[in-house]
Amino acid sequence: MMVWPHRALAALVCGLLALGSSSTEAAKPSATDRPPARAAKSRKAKKPVPPPIITLEHLSTHHKLELQPSTGGGFSRRKMQEVSSFLRCHHTGKRHSMNERLVDILYKTARHYHNAKLFIVAGYRAPKIAKQKGNPRSPHKRGVAADFQVAGASIESVRDYLRSTYHHIGVGFYPNSGFIHVDVGRQKDAFWIDYSGPGEKARYGPPSLRRDRKRGAHVAESGRGDDNPETSAVSDGEEAGG
Repeated sequence: MMVWPHRALAALVCGLLALGSSSTEAAKPSATDRPPARAAKSRKAKKPVPPPIITLEHLSTHHKLELQPSTGGGFSRRKMQEVSSFLRCHHTGKRHSMNERLVDILYKTARHYHNAKLFIVAGYRAPKIAKQKGNPRSPHKRGVAADFQVAGASIESVRDYLRSTYHHIGVGFYPNSGFIHVDVGRQKDAFWIDYSGPGEKARYGPPSLRRDRKRGAHVAESGRGDDNPETSAVSDGEEAGG
């Protein structure tokens, strides 16, 4: 029987131990084989991007308001309260709750023009002010109307955008005063032209314009309005919203 020298036997045992250790290390996955930590994070749902903020500026009070819908759509109760305060009657300071669809149309109009600033001419109008201006049944006194301009856009362009995009609204075109009127809550679309200048009484277009041939929409010729914002209907072209 062959007898191994002590040194040779010790070297053999060490070699076998080193070989076993190398095999174990080889069986372990390397850092490059492990899935990156980012992969797990990418599986998480991304947070929705909040809608852009639109700036409104009131031409009479010079106050400004940042308008932004909730991420899920619509406007929060707090934001609508801010809007009602911002669009209060600038003649009397009285406030009135504003219609949310009206606010949504204003916001979407600004978005259409690349998030342009809106200049507000008038929002809510106290009943006595509406009467003084010759239209005691004005939709302004119900919080469903606004007169405004869009920075960088012609009033002709805004007029056409509103009329081609939304329904059950009233659109007033004021070429000499330089603004657009919009109101909501009608049963029929309405359109009128008022040639009055700033501070003047209404001067509506001639009867020949009573019917708009392009869309078949009624063109308002007088200052009549309906006191019910939900059933406001155009009656033979006789409802304006100033």
